[in-house]
Amino acid sequence: MFYSTTSRFIAVAFATAMALPTAADTTLNLANEYQDTTFAAVADKFFIERVGELTEGSVKIDYYPGGSLGFKSVDHYDSVGDGAIDIADTYIGQLSGISPVFSLPSMPFLATSKDKALALEATLRPHYDSVFGDANQMYLFSTPWPPSGIWTGEALDSPAGLEGIKVRVADVTSMQTFKEAGANPLQISWADVVPQLSANAIDAVISSAEGGTNIKLGEFLPHYTAVDYVIPVNVVHMNLDAYSNLSEAEQAAVMQAAADTSEFIWGKLEERLSNTYDDLAALKVNVEREPNAELMATLEQASAGALDEWLEKMGPEGQNILDAYTATAK
Repeated sequence: MFYSTTSRFIAVAFATAMALPTAADTTLNLANEYQDTTFAAVADKFFIERVGELTEGSVKIDYYPGGSLGFKSVDHYDSVGDGAIDIADTYIGQLSGISPVFSLPSMPFLATSKDKALALEATLRPHYDSVFGDANQMYLFSTPWPPSGIWTGEALDSPAGLEGIKVRVADVTSMQTFKEAGANPLQISWADVVPQLSANAIDAVISSAEGGTNIKLGEFLPHYTAVDYVIPVNVVHMNLDAYSNLSEAEQAAVMQAAADTSEFIWGKLEERLSNTYDDLAALKVNVEREPNAELMATLEQASAGALDEWLEKMGPEGQNILDAYTATAK
């Protein structure tokens, strides 16, 4: 009788345990300097959800947007390589000091449409794989930002409006371009933009309409000029040891989730931009969607030197990359 009762108890306990959700076998973290409301965060959350679905919960990813893990984009490359962060979503312009290949997606007037930006992504992917691979990391996918524009305190209706203004830029190529155009550009991390505006340390900000909406730039700079000179990207990269510690099935799931996320987020770009312009209108931001022709010509001319300098840094490989991109860009 005792044996029978004990057996029944074990059977019930086992069945109950099997019916309960099991804890994840592996928990990873994903860091992003940008806010939880950004387009990049939409991609991150989709990726995290897909990993959970495809691994049936065996891999869980905890999300840390807004720099809440204590790292800015400029810190991500070393931190992921060292294993301090498992996965990071990083603005690619912050990686230009690692390799000039990371500067190309931020090159003004090179890839100004979604199709061209995707062609550039496909061209650069093998190079991303190589650079990240050399640093104990792997490249997963990229997330586009809507095209970049200029946030200012006054309407920007001629090149003269750029003269001498202290403008926040995100990367070296934008710094070169706006310096040539007569502005006084300052490369400032996204997390520091609002404090710099509050201290009157900058007069203008280069950012997408989307980025500005997320930190309420309109409260400081009520004019937005949609020069749309580049579609910037964030790149999501993972510590190679963290990836290698997963089972083969889990590794395949991570890569499938990355591919699914890329398709999803690039497919949402136009819708996101349209919604952002609606948001700007509601916030009473003055939007100039057809910028002054002379202003655009000035910016395009000012950007030429940045591409020449990039080609010089890259050597023959740089021209090969540009040729491959040009052959596929539409």
